Amino acid sequence: MNNLFIGIMSGTSRDSLDACLVDFTDHFQIITAETLDFSASYKTSTEISEINNEITNRSVEIVKNLLEKSSLKESDVVGIGFSGQTISHDENHSLQAGDPKKIAESTKINVFSDFRNKNIAEGGRGAPLIPDFHQYIFSETGKRKLIINIGGISNGTYLDGEKIASASDIGPGNCLLDLTMTSLQLGDYDKDGELASSGTINHSIKEELMSNFRNMQYPRADDITAYTDPFIKKFEEYKETPINELLRTLVEVTAEKIKEYYEHCDMPDEIIFHGGGTLNKTLMKSIAEKTRDDIQTTDHIVPSKYMESSAFAYLAYAGKGVLFK
Repeated sequence: MNNLFIGIMSGTSRDSLDACLVDFTDHFQIITAETLDFSASYKTSTEISEINNEITNRSVEIVKNLLEKSSLKESDVVGIGFSGQTISHDENHSLQAGDPKKIAESTKINVFSDFRNKNIAEGGRGAPLIPDFHQYIFSETGKRKLIINIGGISNGTYLDGEKIASASDIGPGNCLLDLTMTSLQLGDYDKDGELASSGTINHSIKEELMSNFRNMQYPRADDITAYTDPFIKKFEEYKETPINELLRTLVEVTAEKIKEYYEHCDMPDEIIFHGGGTLNKTLMKSIAEKTRDDIQTTDHIVPSKYMESSAFAYLAYAGKGVLFK
C-alpha cells in the first residue's frame, strides 16, 4: 500500500509556507521538502480574502514543486495534510484561511484539512495538534521528554514513556519579537537574536507583560491575540525603550513561560525543541540557563524547520482531518 503524504504548514508567524513529502511505509522518512516565501504584505495582512487566496495558491504551487523534485505523479500521493492559516482560535471554534477543496481540485490529490474544528467537535481544544506526531516520533518506554515548538506561540508536549501526559499552548513564542521588528520597520525578525544579544532586561516591562500572562491554566489553546493585544496597548510606551533592551526583555518573557511549563511537567530528563525560535541564539541560551544546559533540537530526527509540516502529513496519514476531494 502506498503511504506517501504531503504536509503543508504556515504558522502564526506567517513567515513562509513549508511543505514536505513523507513516506510512512517504514515508520517515517522525509522524501523531499520545500519552502515558499509569501508576498511582502502577507505577514501583516488582515484582509481575509487576500490571506485566503495567497495560502491557497501557494499551497498548490508548493505541491507541484514537491512532485517535480521527487519525480512523482499526483496518483502516487495518498493525500495532503493542509493546516490552513489561523485567523482566530478559541476552544469552541477555529477560523482558518485557505481553500482545501480548491487545492484538491488543482492538484488532483485528496486533501485532509479543518483539523482544528474536527478536534474540537471530538472534545478537544483544536490546538496544539502536533502532540500526536510528537508521540509517534519521540515516545520511548521509560523516558520522560518535553517537546517544545517555538513558533508565533510556544506549545509543548510532555511524553511520559509512550503516553502524552500533558499537551498545551505555553506562552508567546516569536510573536512579540517579530511584532516589534515589523512595527519598527527593522525587518521581519531579529536574525539569530543578534540585536537582543546586546541588550539588558528591562524588569519593569518584563513584570508588566508577565502579569498579563499569569493565571493561564494548562492545558489550553491560545489565540495569538492573548499575547499581542496587551503588548500592542503599551507599545507606544515600550518603543521608547532601546531596541536591543526591548528585544532582550521579550526573549526573557518567552523563555520564562517555557521554564514555567517545564516545571509544571516535573522537569523531564530531555527537552527537544523545534520551530523558528530555535534560530534565535539569544532565546535558546536563555532557555538553557532556565531549564537544562543539554537542550537539543529535533534536527537529529526531523529537520526543525519541517517538523510542523511533517506533523500535518502525519495527521493526514492518521485520518485526523476532514476529507476534501
